[in-house]
Amino acid sequence: MDKVTHYRNLVRSLLSEIAATFSQSNQWEIIEIYDEKRGHYALFTDGWKDDSRDYGCFMHLEVKEDGKIWLRRDGTDLEVGQSLLDEGVPKSDIVPAFRSPTARLYMDYAVN
Repeated sequence: MDKVTHYRNLVRSLLSEIAATFSQSNQWEIIEIYDEKRGHYALFTDGWKDDSRDYGCFMHLEVKEDGKIWLRRDGTDLEVGQSLLDEGVPKSDIVPAFRSPTARLYMDYAVN
């Protein structure tokens, strides 16, 4: 299995586990959106708290064709980047895209 396919499977599995955990412990529906063709993987919340709707993306990762995993959004305290490292993904393949390109220069991860 090539690296891109491996990373896509890994990211999908990781987000499915996160979705299952959040579904059990929250009043909101967790919507899993996986675009296998383009390598996008996202989790959304959808629910109500009193009269206010809570809808939006709280996790978005992208696996690019060059084998880099872009962390576009992580609205949790789960440290998904650390989970990827624990699964053997090197820091050189993880782009913390939620940080500015300038800030990434000073991090120990891929810049792009």
